[in-house]
Amino acid sequence: MILAGAFAIVLCIGLIVGDWMYFTRLSSDASRYGYGIGQVQDQFAAVTARQLLRTFDHNGFLSLPHGVARVFPEASRMVIRPTHRLFSMRFRTAWPLKGSVVWTSEGEGIRMVCTKRAPWSSSILTFLWFSLVGFGTLGFLITYVREGGLESLGSVLLGVGVTGVGMIVVAFGLLTITVAYRIENTRLMQVYAELREVVLKSEGAAELAGR
Repeated sequence: MILAGAFAIVLCIGLIVGDWMYFTRLSSDASRYGYGIGQVQDQFAAVTARQLLRTFDHNGFLSLPHGVARVFPEASRMVIRPTHRLFSMRFRTAWPLKGSVVWTSEGEGIRMVCTKRAPWSSSILTFLWFSLVGFGTLGFLITYVREGGLESLGSVLLGVGVTGVGMIVVAFGLLTITVAYRIENTRLMQVYAELREVVLKSEGAAELAGR
């Protein structure tokens, strides 16, 4: 029994590590991997797909001040990801984000749509944790009331205390996720803004060349 439990723990950790490693890959198949949690879109009236591709090197990479981008011309898609430097204060949270960017040609320009994505393991574990705490607290309260937990003032106070602790744990979890999302979203949007600046420079160069 202990061996089976240890194997399950190792397998779970392996799946989480594998999920994160695949999530951070800069490959075409992994660019759309992850749970979509929001979108940002921009339109560039004077930039063509060919001009956009010229901003990347021959391997399809573009180094940005706070991240990296890779383009996949055959799929009209690119992926952006913040970089995390060692020995810095930019620690990683359990909910990292990357951007899956798709562009479409519209007239003489292009429209870019960036989908924010998080690892599936982070989303699933977060859902399971909230379900465990929330339904566990609710199940305790129902069982406690059925077994006569409201018959005396002391038992009522005990039930209120346990329920309050469960609600505090849920509130703390929501606060943690909110802060982590804001940190990771700020990092990703910083990289997207840097990519957007590169595209705007291409747009300005195209306008100057057309005059």
